[in-house]
Amino acid sequence: MNITTLQPDYNLQQYMETRADVEFFYKEGEHYRFLTTVAKQFTNSVIYDLGTYTGTSAVALSSEQSNLVISYDIEYLTKPSRVKRPKNVEFRIGDVFNDIDNLLKSPLIFMDIDPHDGVFEHKLYKILTENNYKGIMLLDDIHLNKNMQQFWDSITHTKIDYTHLGHYSGTGMVIFK
Repeated sequence: MNITTLQPDYNLQQYMETRADVEFFYKEGEHYRFLTTVAKQFTNSVIYDLGTYTGTSAVALSSEQSNLVISYDIEYLTKPSRVKRPKNVEFRIGDVFNDIDNLLKSPLIFMDIDPHDGVFEHKLYKILTENNYKGIMLLDDIHLNKNMQQFWDSITHTKIDYTHLGHYSGTGMVIFK
C-alpha cells in the first residue's frame, strides 16, 4: 500500500454536528484523513475500530460505503458520540476479545485505546500473531509516551511509521502477511 497523498472526503461532513467538528476532522496533525484514505483501499470488508471514544475514527473508516465498520469500546468514556452514525457503522459496548474470531477475519483493525500504556496494544498484537492474522493493524499514539514507544519498538512484523500523514503523537501501520 503506497499512501503518499491524502484527499479530504467531504461527504463525511454530513456526520459532524458543528463546524468545529469538521475543522478538527480535517486538521493537520490529526489522523482522520489518513484513516479515510486507508479505508478506501478495502471494499466489502468488515473493519474494526477499537476505542470508539466520540466515534470520529469510525466515521473516517466508513468512507468506503461497501465496508462495515464495527467500533468497540468497553464503555462510553465521555459523552455519547458527537457524530451522527453512518449506515455502515455499528457501535458496540463490550470486550472485543469476545469477538476475536470475527476480528481475525478483518483485513483492517484500527486501535486507539486509552490509557495508551502499551498493555492492551501488546495483548492484541500477541493474539494476532499467535493466530496467524493476515491483515493490517493501524495504531494511534505510537510516540505518545515511553510505554507506547516501547510497544512500537517491540513489533517484529513489517511496520511503517505514518506519523507525517497521521496523528502528531504517532500513527503506525503493522502488516501481518
